[in-house]
Amino acid sequence: MSYRKNRRRKDKIGRRELARSSQVRLIKILENPSQHHRKVVQSSVLHLVKISQRHRIPIPLRARHLFCRQCLSPYRYGENARVRIRAGQRTLTCMECSSVRRYGGG
Repeated sequence: MSYRKNRRRKDKIGRRELARSSQVRLIKILENPSQHHRKVVQSSVLHLVKISQRHRIPIPLRARHLFCRQCLSPYRYGENARVRIRAGQRTLTCMECSSVRRYGGG
């Protein structure tokens, strides 16, 4: 009986490690969007979110600022995203869905 529990635990750990490694690959695509086609970047955002939900792994902090959490579109500053800094607070507005995110103190 305990063998089965240990096996499940190992399978779960291995599955999450594979999910984290695929997260890292998808984040690399998001960090360099100019090297990839727009559809590839868009699909990488969708896959990143789906992997995180399916395996209950949080999206890393460095990747949370790369796409809109409402419409899941990757930010292209100047084209579909506006950034304003006021009193030490960064305000990021998605031009596609008009959602506003605020980072920092203020």
